[in-house]
Amino acid sequence: MLGCYLGSCSPVRDIPLVLSLYRRGELQLDELISARYRLEDITAGYADLARGQNARGLIAFMDS
Repeated sequence: MLGCYLGSCSPVRDIPLVLSLYRRGELQLDELISARYRLEDITAGYADLARGQNARGLIAFMDS
């Protein structure tokens, strides 16, 4: 039996790889976001989650 911790990833190796795939458009993460919330609207985000209206909400800490 073999256990794993954090998916057995190597952050030094895997985070740059994931970022590279995302930047090249080979890993489509934006499509997984079901709703976006400002930090001030976090209560609404939790309420939407509790009602099942939000599967993958994103809290934006700064405007882009």
